Amino acid sequence: MSEHRSVSQLNSYERCPYSYYLARIKKVWQRPAAWLAQGTAFHEAAEVLVKSQVAGEPLTLNQTKLVYTSAYQETINRQLEDTPNMQYWFRSGPYAGEVDIVRRYQLGLDQLDRFAAWQESHPEEVVWIAPDGTPGVEIGFDIDLDGVKVRGFIDAVIRHSDGIVVRDYKTGNTPGDDFQLGVYALALAEDHGIEQPAIGEYWMGRTGKPTYPYDLTDWTREAVSEKFQVLDENIRAERFEPKPEAKKCAFCDVASSCEFAAG
Repeated sequence: MSEHRSVSQLNSYERCPYSYYLARIKKVWQRPAAWLAQGTAFHEAAEVLVKSQVAGEPLTLNQTKLVYTSAYQETINRQLEDTPNMQYWFRSGPYAGEVDIVRRYQLGLDQLDRFAAWQESHPEEVVWIAPDGTPGVEIGFDIDLDGVKVRGFIDAVIRHSDGIVVRDYKTGNTPGDDFQLGVYALALAEDHGIEQPAIGEYWMGRTGKPTYPYDLTDWTREAVSEKFQVLDENIRAERFEPKPEAKKCAFCDVASSCEFAAG
């Protein structure tokens, strides 16, 4: 059976092939961080909220925050089971692991407030519904690009005045690039037989609004396929050269197992 590839795999490999090898193939210990729980919990809460709205039985903001709290606690507890000594957790600036857990829990709640406020002030945004009736909320895809299978999930697909827009939620400081959104646009077209969306955006939890619209027209099927063909070939050929850089290695969760890590 052919192994599936994903946008996260491609991003991880391009950032540092050797880090990809340690994390995904050798499966060495990965340094935990509270920001991972914040991101996971926000995505779960946003998904449950929007799905409830589409179903006509919308959750209240307080109910949504309970979903977030449960997911946050579950993710933190799972990381604590693996790494109970908080001294080994990532710091976030001046905040050590234990302090950052409390801090980021509140940051996620604040981002849900902004999410709800954005929805309330933009009623013109409607969740896209696929031809088969599937709502565009955490919608999965599984496509074949010239023999390379690519799998993933799209946080949201929105229909508004600009047409169909693919959207990804970001709880960190910076958005992603247009490639990730381009893959999502192509996946919608491939899986649902629609015209490939030309616009994508990131909804930023920090600011409470989307980024500028990304033009995705350059990400044709051929262009996306080529990127995944190269990734698949490199992984199968076991090309995992290290790319150490001090700033990059400082936030690498497998740096403690890497002999090439830059200090």
